[in-house]
Amino acid sequence: MAELVRSRSIGKILAAILASAIVSGCAVVPRDRFEESQRLTHSLRTENARLKDRVLALEAQNQDYADRALDDLRRLTARDEAIDRLEKSVQGYQDDRDRLSSAYRRMALGLGRTDDDSALGSSAEPSPSGDRGPVGPREDRSGSTGTADPPEEGSGP
Repeated sequence: MAELVRSRSIGKILAAILASAIVSGCAVVPRDRFEESQRLTHSLRTENARLKDRVLALEAQNQDYADRALDDLRRLTARDEAIDRLEKSVQGYQDDRDRLSSAYRRMALGLGRTDDDSALGSSAEPSPSGDRGPVGPREDRSGSTGTADPPEEGSGP
């Protein structure tokens, strides 16, 4: 009986070894094929590490671009607000100028001056009478400009 148990256990062990060899796909692999798989594994790990580094670099670059975009947005918003303030300021100055001009005209009319009298010297247009205002040292009433007096008679060669 002991022999029977022993032979059955040996048979079971042999069957298990044979089944595990067939099922697991274990076979004798040539050495060059094994080395090639080792090189391939190493190159894939190297490539994976390089790609991870690249991803980190691109994430950092993306963060920099996002920060720049926010800075640009803040700067543009501040510039737009400054432009609005300046436009309002210029409009205020123009309103003041118009108000002061109207007040000056009213005051001039109240003093008995006409618009032509109050505008004397501030307008480049000649008055209706043809008078162009004071004549400069090198200008005569005809409007021509001269640089020297006409030569005297008899002084030539």
